[in-house]
Amino acid sequence: MRTLIISDLHLGSLSGADVLRRPEMRAPLLDAAAGVDRVVLLGDVLELRHGPLREAMAAARPFFEELGQALAGRELVITMGN
Repeated sequence: MRTLIISDLHLGSLSGADVLRRPEMRAPLLDAAAGVDRVVLLGDVLELRHGPLREAMAAARPFFEELGQALAGRELVITMGN
């Protein structure tokens, strides 16, 4: 089973450090996800220190929608961060 492990995305950062907010930065990761059986998001997926949860989720939504399309029904595991 091929697994892609990704950590510390910090999606929704107010500083703009969450580069996956930009479609051209998401594309290589999504291409890699399309070729595996499982993706593991290994903690700190959202940046919750800088603002309300709803804002972090709104910023992260395009990534999750595109990841769901890339995985096409394959497994996604999300673990808690610190």
